[in-house]
This record gives sequence, C-alpha cells and structure tokens, in this order.
Amino acid sequence: METLSSLYTSKEYIRIFIKFKDEKDFINSYINNFNAKVEYVFEMPKYGQLRVVALTSPFGNISVVITDSLEGFPAYLVNTKVLYWTDDIDKVIAAAKKENFIIHQEKTPVPIGYQGRFEMPGGYVVELAEVNDGGKKYFNPDLEELGYIS
Repeated sequence: METLSSLYTSKEYIRIFIKFKDEKDFINSYINNFNAKVEYVFEMPKYGQLRVVALTSPFGNISVVITDSLEGFPAYLVNTKVLYWTDDIDKVIAAAKKENFIIHQEKTPVPIGYQGRFEMPGGYVVELAEVNDGGKKYFNPDLEELGYIS
C-alpha cells in the first residue's frame, strides 16, 4: 500500500516564522550552531514582503518564513507546521484526499516551482513542495551577498 510518506523525497522541514530584523542573526546562528547549510532562498511577492529560506542540517531541517506581519495571510499558511519535498504534488494530494484530509491548497505555482497543503486530524497542516526548472536558480544562494555570513 502506498502511503503519503512514500511519496516524499525529503526529510521534514519544520516551519518557523521570524521577523526581518532577526533574519541575518538567526540564519547565521543556525548555520554556526547546527552545522547547517542554506539550501535555497526566494521571495513571495504575492504576500508583500515575504522571504522563504530553507536550511538543512543533520540536526533538523527548517523552512523559515521571514515577514514582519502575517496579517492578511491565509490561515493555512500561518498554520503550516512542516514541509516535505515531493516529485508529484498531485499524487500526494490525491492520497491525502483518500485519507479524507482537508485540502487547503491544490498544486499552486510559486517562484521555486509548486506547493500544496493538506491538514491532518488535529489541525496539523503539511506543506508540499515540488521544484521546477525555473525554481532551480534559487538553490545554493550567495550567502555573503545575502549578508548571512561575512
């Protein structure tokens, strides 16, 4: 039997939210204290000033949403707890529907590729990510240019 987790191509990325004033210090600290690497960085102009930074670490991957306000954002975005990469969001969403999970976001284009979201019982919102060719340019960013290291 195919399970949702069999469709994921990554370990989990815990979702956190921080303000822009804390961005550089937080990311530098995570790099230095968790042996982390910045995987990608991209902006989400649809939501105003919002940046997404993924950090991978042997001690835990995180997906950092950087914004000064979550006002006006969809509740499913604010309530997202975890992100998984997949090669086929449509297939994961179909599997989530079979489990009678709430689908908050069908496959939707974003700068890095696509995303989708579903909610498990208890309000656990899972984000799905699928990269496309255009999104590959956001990987392996210049950390000095971003001010994350000096």
